This record gives sequence, structure tokens and C-alpha cells, in this order.
Amino acid sequence: MDPLLLIIQIILGAFGILGVATSAPELMGDHAVRFLAGFLLTIIVSRISPKRVVQISPYAYGTVLLLLTAVLFLGASPGGSDSKRWLLIGSVSLQPSELMKVTVIAYLTAFFYNHLGDWQIWRPMLVMGLAAGLIVAEPDVSTAAFLFLLAFIIMLAAGTTLTRLLSISTAAALIAILVAGPYLSQFQYLSDRLSGFADLWGEKSQTATTSYQAYRAQQALERAGAIGIGPGRPIRVPEADTDLIAISVAQSLGLLGIATLSILFILIAGRGIRIASSLTGPGSLLAAGTTAYICGQAALNLLVASGLFPVTGIPLPFVSYGLNSLISVSIAMGFIHGTYRHASSQGVVL
Repeated sequence: MDPLLLIIQIILGAFGILGVATSAPELMGDHAVRFLAGFLLTIIVSRISPKRVVQISPYAYGTVLLLLTAVLFLGASPGGSDSKRWLLIGSVSLQPSELMKVTVIAYLTAFFYNHLGDWQIWRPMLVMGLAAGLIVAEPDVSTAAFLFLLAFIIMLAAGTTLTRLLSISTAAALIAILVAGPYLSQFQYLSDRLSGFADLWGEKSQTATTSYQAYRAQQALERAGAIGIGPGRPIRVPEADTDLIAISVAQSLGLLGIATLSILFILIAGRGIRIASSLTGPGSLLAAGTTAYICGQAALNLLVASGLFPVTGIPLPFVSYGLNSLISVSIAMGFIHGTYRHASSQGVVL
């Protein structure tokens, strides 16, 4: 396993424990246990070779797709939300959309590796369109859009021509709209998030309603300053233990904490790209896709926390409180380690 990535994952976990302790102290112990379980999952997944991941990916995709379908009929909603994104299995709430992120990466890696340049566009088109459409129907547009971005990056890394890239993306988007269209009219949150973002940088007349979360986050950042105010006196921000946990870190450690988080994810990006470029075949695509997943999601989350992007609900990898996100990104990191192990066994110096 790659020592640098292991150290970074542990440091990010420590940031997560600090952030949860700041915003929701009663959840700190639970989050620490979940992070340790995720770290163990990374170690287990790292033992799986990229070729084995390719072999099992179609079955994993089919299983998660069935779970996403079940969410439409059996899904549960958190208090105060119209979205149905979770399946309750005993005392555990499963969020298939988080698992779909890493599953799509593995499936598209398998597809492009197995078919090389001789393939029909309908396969990846259907894979992306069905997954994104079911996620949009929850509704969770930000996760569906991020899924499209991941698929786009993998296709670029696989050497897909521009014509095929645009054809697949357009057709997949149409399939997603057909699947999700009947559900979208029921929900107002999409326009609320956009109007709230516009209000944050405009008149600030909706700070008690649609832009409340972003406005409180902005206030917290201003108060935190360069070095923070410590974990004991935070400004209360909605979802500060999950989607906006970067705000909790900032309140404890200031802009220095946010800068450190950014540097850690930049290091993951650099290391992941180097590992991906060291090989050809499935390991290369798998490492590239999972690196884009972890670092792209981190970039979106930090942009939202800084007020530079509308609220998306996308968590910060390894830091945000939430079991499903931790499971997904831990698997993704395991894939990168697996590629590193494969490269090392081939005598590649990294």
C-alpha cells in the first residue's frame, strides 16, 4: 500500500473527528469508529487486483441499480426532507447513490478495458443514463451530475473520441431525463438552492429562508479568521457535521485548517495521477477514475463551504459524518492502493 496515501487518509480522519466534535460532540465517538471501519475496508479492498475488480464490476453495478430502484418505492426520508435517498435495513440506513459512484467507475473501467476500441456506444450510454436517472428521481441532481462528470473523465482517460464522447453523454442525459422526469415536478429544492446562492451574493434578503445555510456558513468563516476560535464556541450552521463539515474545521482551526485540507486533497490528486500513469490497462483507468472521484468531490464540497458554489449536499471525503460516504470513498482509496500494489509487483518505481 502507498504510505503517503495511508498517512493522508489518517490525517483527514482526524480532521473529521475534530469537525464532528465541534458541530455535534455527541457523534464524535460514533464517527471515530466509522472512520476506523472505513480505514480497515480500504486495507481489505487494496488486496483486490484491478483485474478482479473488472470481473466483479458488472454484478456490483446490477446490484446497486436494483437498490436505487428500490429506493423509489421503499426509500426513507430524513426529518424535514422530501427526498427519498435511503433504504432502512434494520438500524442501518443504506444510501445506494453513494455506492453507485464507485460502482460506475469500476464498471466503465471494465467496459473500456474489455472492449478496447471496438465497442458500441449504447452500453456506456445505458449504464450512465439509468444510474443518473434513478438518482435524479430521488431527487438528487448534484450526485447525478457528479456521476456524469466521473464517467466523462473515465471516457477521456480511455481515449474516447470527441464524437463518441458527446454522443454517449447526450444520449445518457436523455435517458436520465426520461427516467427521472415524472418525479422532478414534485420538488422545489432545486430552484431554492439556486435562488439562495444568488441571494447570498446579492441583496441577502432571503437569509432567513433559502440562503440561510450558506449565509451562516459565511458568517462562521468570517468569525473564524486565520487561526480559528477553537471547538468550544462555534456559530451553529445547518449540516455542519456532514455536508458543511469544512465550516466546523474552519471554526476550530481557521483558514489554516481549510488550506491544510486543500493541500491534502491536492497531494491525493498528484499521487493518484502518478499511480494511474505508471500503468496501462484496467489499473490505470481505475486509479484515474477513483482519484477524480475523491478529489473532485472534495473540490465541490470546499467550493460550497466557501460560498463559491450553490449548496449541493455532496460530503467531504473521509471527513464528513456519514457511513455511506465513508464506505464509498474507502473503497475508492482501496482501488488506488490496489493499483499501486500491482505497479510495484511489475517493478514500477513510484
